[in-house]
Amino acid sequence: MKFRLILSAALLISTVKVIAQPSYTLEQCIAMALENNIKIRTARIDIVDAQEQEREARAKYLPSISASASYFHAVDDLVQHKVGLDDEQKQTLNAQIQELAPRLVELGIDPAILTSIPTEYTLGFLQHGLMANITALQPIYTGGRISAGNKLARLQSEVKQLMLQQNEDQVKQTTQLYYNQLLSLYEKVKIIDAASQQLASIHRDAENAYNAGVGYKNDVLRVELKQSELTNSRIKLENGITLSQLLLAQYIGLDGTSIQIDPTLPDSLSAPETLRINHQTALDSRIESQLLDKNIEAQQLKTKMKKGELLPSVAIGAMAYAHNISNAGRVNLVGLATVSIPISNWWSNRGVKRQQLAWQRACQERDDNRQLMLLQMQSAYNDCESAYKQLTLASKSIEQAQENLRLNRNYYQAGMSTMSDLLDAQTQLRQAQNTHTDAMIAYLNARTAYLLATGR
Repeated sequence: MKFRLILSAALLISTVKVIAQPSYTLEQCIAMALENNIKIRTARIDIVDAQEQEREARAKYLPSISASASYFHAVDDLVQHKVGLDDEQKQTLNAQIQELAPRLVELGIDPAILTSIPTEYTLGFLQHGLMANITALQPIYTGGRISAGNKLARLQSEVKQLMLQQNEDQVKQTTQLYYNQLLSLYEKVKIIDAASQQLASIHRDAENAYNAGVGYKNDVLRVELKQSELTNSRIKLENGITLSQLLLAQYIGLDGTSIQIDPTLPDSLSAPETLRINHQTALDSRIESQLLDKNIEAQQLKTKMKKGELLPSVAIGAMAYAHNISNAGRVNLVGLATVSIPISNWWSNRGVKRQQLAWQRACQERDDNRQLMLLQMQSAYNDCESAYKQLTLASKSIEQAQENLRLNRNYYQAGMSTMSDLLDAQTQLRQAQNTHTDAMIAYLNARTAYLLATGR
């Protein structure tokens, strides 16, 4: 009686908890995990970053425009030039001064004033000024580097999208693993509760038989001991449920919250044959295979860019400039055409050979990994098939254990069997049910792994 009260109280508390907490389905848990997982958020940022790089690469098609302006003011003139008389000119000047001296005396002027006339002068200019220009250059030919660079930027955006999808698949799979783990614990609690009800009925029969004088006290004690074992097992399961709830909640972004899920296992599961597809065809659906193809394409574009560094570059443009130097302003327009030939790159090779080797390595890695993926698909299908067979055997074991329990109970009531045999039969049924639960969860996980391995 005391045990039944404790069991009823535990069931009541569990029921109150279930009512108080919202119940999440697998689809809801996956949606929350995709929204809150740090890898997914980082992958989305990487996509935005790749899109920005793509915009930067497109800008290479446009003219490059630059403008500059400068003003200077020097202490002295920047350009200075001395102008003076040579020796012959000086002799001629002295002769002329001597001829003019008497006339200056007659006029009352001191002839010495003529000797102070300087024979050297310093001319200077460019002490301050303002200069400004604007230049536009449009690339005409760059050896295909701009085109290859834009394709490479678009390819990186596609790669980031695939990596986001890959992370989403991994998050979905991990969420299902945590969800199924919690589902398994809930199912095992149901099994224990059902076993407890069976033991309660057996306990009543044993107690009634003992009170009527046709049974043994030892049988009653055996049943009560088994009931205590079930109570301990249920406590352990409840602790496991609490930890699994916290683990699932943390993974889907509800850190510190104990969540409740729908504890119902599926009634039936389709056979692996309904899921099987052609593995060779499924290779193209694998994100890993697509990433390997993108890597080869990227190496090809990088090789093209390296080869472009060996080719001439041609650009045309114009430059407008204005200057105001020493208060003399002027504006002009100049057409430009440039041809750049990287002569030294021809013998240095600029890493073209190494880039070609990188492309060859990428091709070999793709072929090798595609073979490994085929093996992975087959292995995942074998695991799925094996798990389904074990599930089928577990279902049959339950039927056999139920029939065994029914017979042993009838035998015990007829006095043809002992309480130990009856309790063993009840334990075997519970073990068979637990095995069936484990087999079903294993098949669910194996099915998810196979779908993921085949790109679904």
